[in-house]
Amino acid sequence: MDPMTLTVALFVFFLGTCVGSFLNVIVYRMPRGMSIVSPPSACPNCDHRLAFYDNVPVIGWLWLRGKCRYCRCPISIRYPVVELLTGSIFLFHFLMLFVYGWGPYEVHRASDMMGITRIQFDTLELIRDWPVLVLHLWLIGALLGASLIDSEHYIIPLGICWWTAGIGMIVHAFFIPEGHLGNLHQTPWIDAATLGGSLGLLLSLFLLKKGMIRRSFADDQPLLEKDREQLPEDQRPEVWPAWRVRREIRLEMVFLMPPCLLAGMLVVLVLSIPELGHWWGQLSSQTVVSGLLGSLWGALVGGMIVWFFRIVGSYGFGREAMGLGDVHLMFGIGAVIGAGATTVAFFLAPAAGLLIALVQWLSQGRREIPYGPYLSLATYIVLLFYTPIALYLAPGMQGLLWAVQQLVSPGVSGH
Repeated sequence: MDPMTLTVALFVFFLGTCVGSFLNVIVYRMPRGMSIVSPPSACPNCDHRLAFYDNVPVIGWLWLRGKCRYCRCPISIRYPVVELLTGSIFLFHFLMLFVYGWGPYEVHRASDMMGITRIQFDTLELIRDWPVLVLHLWLIGALLGASLIDSEHYIIPLGICWWTAGIGMIVHAFFIPEGHLGNLHQTPWIDAATLGGSLGLLLSLFLLKKGMIRRSFADDQPLLEKDREQLPEDQRPEVWPAWRVRREIRLEMVFLMPPCLLAGMLVVLVLSIPELGHWWGQLSSQTVVSGLLGSLWGALVGGMIVWFFRIVGSYGFGREAMGLGDVHLMFGIGAVIGAGATTVAFFLAPAAGLLIALVQWLSQGRREIPYGPYLSLATYIVLLFYTPIALYLAPGMQGLLWAVQQLVSPGVSGH
């Protein structure tokens, strides 16, 4: 490892420990509705404001021997563990991307004069592809924070998801141009579907705000099993009947109709009207526009795929399946890693989630699990290994895209 890479690696590790320290603040304050910036950090027991040197990641806890300097109350070991874990993951991810060549890469095959095929790999370079690293580290921090909160409280703060989506769109629009590894640029007709779906989503939000459509579970919501168990038996509300759950889920189906309809309409228009298709192709090929729409397409697909299974599961079983927090989380993930990678991550997540759910059901009789940690774990696997997965799935996906295009506009070969 050259001196520059070693220096950056050490910086990434210490940055990770600082991010871990901030995650401890987020995990404690966000579920309680507290500001994450004010007031400054204080001991939860004596409420004494902590000095800056008490907040040095890992070292501060060791220096204080795990006790508050002022009241000697024990400080949870979770704080240095989260800091060290975050720093270690940041360092590991940096090494995997820029030393071992995983993450986004391209495979080139070329034959020499002797007819021998040689395979070359185009991997990330730190000076050129640092925006990819920044974006990945942001996502890793967001996933850690969301997973820790979801594991304890069965909720995912929407602020984490929205900030992740916004950062993903900005970085892809302005810092990862087409042709660079990790870009999310799509075909013009997919960009058209993205624009239509986005406009439809805004329309649904407008109708929701004006009261023209209703929010699901607005008046009440079925309690989680863990919350029911904490109440005395005589105070536990009745379990929601299946028909009531299905009624609420139908409201979500109404909410999703405008995005689906407008996405389909714009695709048909772009593919069936040559003049419009040509104009749209020129506009959507602009670097900023294409990068933004590619990120937004990933966000829409990520959120939609979870929402689809939430609706199907809830309607089929008559009980709420998956939370809307998971929808928002995958919206943010999709804006960072794209539609294909998000889809793969979603289908990887049940491998661990179902196993834990089975053990929990057999041991405790409970069927609910926080799904955010498993979505996060699957997402991290995809961050590193999506390229070989995509190469394996590419022929089938190309055939599927061709079939969809022929369905909406027969006889059009594409752009």
